[in-house]
Amino acid sequence: MQKKNSKFIGIDLFILFFILFILGGCLATASAQEIKLPPIKKTTLDNGLKVIVIEQHELPIVAFRLLIKSGSACDPAGKGGLANLTAGLLRKGTKTKSATQVAEAIDFVGGSLDAGSDRDATYASCRVLTKHFDTGLGLLADIILNPTFKQDEIDRLGKQTLASIKQQKDDPASVAGEKFREFVFGNHPYGQPTEGTEESITTLTRDDIVNFHQKYYVPANAILAVVGDVKNAEVINKIKAKFSQWSGAPVTPPSLVEPAAIKGHQILLVDKPDLTQTYIEIGHLGIDRKNPDIFAVRVMNYILGGGGFASRLMDEVRAKRGLTYGINSSFDFLKWRGAFDVSTFTQNDSTAAAITVIIDQLRKIQAEGVTDKELSDTKSFYTGYFPLQFETPEQIATQILIVELYDLGEDYITNYTQRINAVTKEDIQRVAVKYIDPDNLKMVVVSKAETVKPLLEPLGTVEVTSFLK
Repeated sequence: MQKKNSKFIGIDLFILFFILFILGGCLATASAQEIKLPPIKKTTLDNGLKVIVIEQHELPIVAFRLLIKSGSACDPAGKGGLANLTAGLLRKGTKTKSATQVAEAIDFVGGSLDAGSDRDATYASCRVLTKHFDTGLGLLADIILNPTFKQDEIDRLGKQTLASIKQQKDDPASVAGEKFREFVFGNHPYGQPTEGTEESITTLTRDDIVNFHQKYYVPANAILAVVGDVKNAEVINKIKAKFSQWSGAPVTPPSLVEPAAIKGHQILLVDKPDLTQTYIEIGHLGIDRKNPDIFAVRVMNYILGGGGFASRLMDEVRAKRGLTYGINSSFDFLKWRGAFDVSTFTQNDSTAAAITVIIDQLRKIQAEGVTDKELSDTKSFYTGYFPLQFETPEQIATQILIVELYDLGEDYITNYTQRINAVTKEDIQRVAVKYIDPDNLKMVVVSKAETVKPLLEPLGTVEVTSFLK
């Protein structure tokens, strides 16, 4: 009997993927159009759980995405990785099912069930065919409300996390990124790796995990989005049946102190004597997600270094001077101010040259602004790219929850391309001057210190540390 059911599941998924393939082609053709979402219906249950339902009947699937408005920024001091570990354990057993039974239950209906966390939030997602709605909702509710956090699962996931952390420590690019966050943010939670450190992971206990779950996994701190071939009234009734008994005290968001301002060019040289190549991270504090200049900053950064081969940094550092194979600039748009960062790599003897060109380009976009063509090309990219984030129910649920998490406003999605297209050359030059500071930068350089230190000293104050620290 089980083989027969599996066969039918396979046929269901084949049909589903075929439909998605055809629909994807249609959506790609219409990708430059404005976003027009189906009606969004919001309900708040008596216990404080906010529920968002979007009926989308094109495909016989439904996506659930539950957001907990707490991520690694809520990790207590010395307990880095707690939010990440807690989320990773949700699927590892509940009061009614073992980890194996949870996996088998979702596999049997051909769905997916995942959980994870980032700096600002924790997510649990489930996707199933609509006919398996009850199974999907039941599993999602079970892992959120009833995780058991068994010690053997904690030990197993802890070891896997430690192995991942150690593996990253062997990668100079990963080390450069981690050291840069520490250098810019200091004790601020954004300065710590979301998965923790070797030291912090070994200190985490089951009590830490249980307490984190009890404190933050509460209905008033959560939003559940349901998108797909469903009817709002039926969805709300079923969610009430599964989640109405969920309770917990209101959550007070952490009060975080912004890192101190950077003065001058501060360089942290991470010594790895066997390297013939230098890994570079340069930047400072950027903006938060609700900053009203975010659209102008997006456009400006795409032109500067976020647009791949279309960007100035790629053209100047790679194409014209041959100093690297790749370079990128980015802003982290988070609840609190994230980082502005330029990252690249180059040969040891060209380290100073690469850094100098980067700083020159930061000054140039401030002084000269951008061209009509650069602005036009960037707007074309965003007006084509953004609609592609709404092709599936999972993507729609994700984007809707981003708006909710950061309180971006009801019209954020529908007016996104309009706001991108409203950005002017004057806006770009203004935000470049306001949010980029070439005179005050922190730089992390991972390289052979003996060779590179004399090259860096004319650029700023240099502190040397070991690669293994």
